[in-house]
Amino acid sequence: MADLDDFVELHDDPEVVRFIRRLERPEAEERLRDVDREWAERGHGMFAVLDQISGRFLGRAGLKYWRQFDETEIGWVLRRDAWGRGYATEAARACLDWGFSTLTVPYLTAMIAPNNSASIRVAGRLNLVPLRNDVLLDSEVVVYARDREDWSGRQPTR
Repeated sequence: MADLDDFVELHDDPEVVRFIRRLERPEAEERLRDVDREWAERGHGMFAVLDQISGRFLGRAGLKYWRQFDETEIGWVLRRDAWGRGYATEAARACLDWGFSTLTVPYLTAMIAPNNSASIRVAGRLNLVPLRNDVLLDSEVVVYARDREDWSGRQPTR
């Protein structure tokens, strides 16, 4: 909850929410409570992405379990002024490595709006490949995935 104001601001930017849901403050509070529950129940969830030098909130990234798919997703959302600097790729790669290191899942996914070219490029940098088209929270998505076997032979990238 310490990041609530930044979280609300992130989800209020019209450019940021083109591909995700806009959240009013009460919805943002509930979402953060859901994140806390997921950490307690599953041992993973979303992280705040912070600038390493200033500590400024840049966005969020982490792992999210979706019951309707029985899959765990790597997700990322950044403030507009953090776009194009490699933060999404760095955060998502760390989540991918951590997810495969700690979870016993056969693959991890990223659910991306079909016209979200920036996130599609991030997925490509992580060697995630299209798995299927689906619907998430009433929005069409392309589900990208990376198999554990594909990941297990690689050296961690830092």
